[in-house]
Amino acid sequence: MSESSATEVVILGGGIVGCTTAYYLAREGVRATIIERDTVAGHSSGFALGGLNPLGGIGIPDPIGQLSLESFRLHAELAKALPDETGVDTEYGLETGITVAYSEAEAAALQERLPWQQAQEGFRVEWKSGEDILMLEPRLAPGVVGGVVTQHVGMLDPYRHTLALLQASERAGAVMRHGTVLGLGFDGDRLQSVRLSSGDIPCERVVIAMGAWTVHASDWLGIELPVRPLKGQLLWLQVDGPPISHLSWGASYAVTKPDDLVWVGTTEEDAGYDEAPTAQGRQTIMESVLRALPYLADSRVVQHTACLRPVTADGLPILGQVPGRPDVVVATGGGRKGIHLSAVMGRIAADLVAHRQTRYDISALKPGRAISDSAARASESDPFRF
Repeated sequence: MSESSATEVVILGGGIVGCTTAYYLAREGVRATIIERDTVAGHSSGFALGGLNPLGGIGIPDPIGQLSLESFRLHAELAKALPDETGVDTEYGLETGITVAYSEAEAAALQERLPWQQAQEGFRVEWKSGEDILMLEPRLAPGVVGGVVTQHVGMLDPYRHTLALLQASERAGAVMRHGTVLGLGFDGDRLQSVRLSSGDIPCERVVIAMGAWTVHASDWLGIELPVRPLKGQLLWLQVDGPPISHLSWGASYAVTKPDDLVWVGTTEEDAGYDEAPTAQGRQTIMESVLRALPYLADSRVVQHTACLRPVTADGLPILGQVPGRPDVVVATGGGRKGIHLSAVMGRIAADLVAHRQTRYDISALKPGRAISDSAARASESDPFRF
C-alpha cells in the first residue's frame, strides 16, 4: 500500500464496526477515510444496549465461539486504551449476568450449552435452581424454573465507545466525511474509487461496514449480501430500588446502567428501514418486562429509542474479502451481538486491509456464501440471544 495517499483506505459506514476498523488500521499506521451519510453511531450502534456476553448467541459455540471470546478480550483492551487516548469514558464494566428460564424447555436449552460455557477459562458459569435465582433477585416473578449465572459479562455505552474509537482514529490521521455512496469504481478486478454524490474518492481498499444498508452494495459487487434490518426498541425506566444485574429471559432483558436508569428491551421487528419508536413497541416491551419484573409497574419511562440491527438469514456475520475483489472487505451482520462482536470484526477487517490475511478463522463467514435460514429459525427459541 502506498505511504502518501490520505485515501488509501475508505470505510463505508461510521458505526461501531467501521470506527473499530479505522482504529485498528490507525494502529497499523494506515490512515482511513470514513464515509458516513449521517452522524457517527447515528443508527444501530448509538441506540443499542451495549451488552458484552461472549458465551451465548447464534453461532456459539460453533462456528464463532472463539471469535466471540476474542472479541470480549479485545473489548477489555479497548476499555483501558480508549479513555487514556481520548478522555472519553466508555462506561465499560463487568457485572453478573443472570439468564432465567421460566419453562422446562428454556431450562433444557440453557443447560445444553452449559458444558462448553463452563470450560471457558476466565469465567465462572453455574446452573442455579429457581429458588437460588430468586434469592439472587427476589424481585423476579414467581415461577422461575432455574437459570444460568455468569461471572462476568460486560457492558459499555455504545455511542461513547464508538465516539472514542473515531476520535482516537482521527488523532492518528483518519478523516470522517459525510456523503452518500453511489457505488464503487473498478479497473477489471482492481478497485479504483468510491463514488459519492459529491464526486469520486480514489482509493486502494474499501471496507463495507454499512450495517443494515449493506444490501445496497450487492449490485456494486455482483454478489448477494443478504443483510436486512431487524428493528429493536428499548426503554429507559426510572424506578426506586437497588440496581438490577444483567437479567435476561427469552428475547428480553433488564439492567441498571451507570445513569441509574433501568434499561429494558427489546423487540424484534421486520419493519424495513423505519427507525421510529412506536407505542406498540413500548407496549410489547412492558408486557414482557412486567411478567418477569412486576415491580417495574411503578416505573416512569424516561426515554424510548429504536435501532436497526443488521441481520443475515443464518444469523452469522458477513466478514471477509469479496471473491474476485480482494480490495473489498465486507464487515457487517452482527445482529443482536453486533456491539459485542464489533471488536473482533474491526480487528479482522483491518488485518485483511493491511495484510491481506488474518490469523482468525472466518471461513464460515465469507461474503457470497450460501446462506440458509435454518440457524435463524432455530435461534428463535435460543435464550442466549443477548
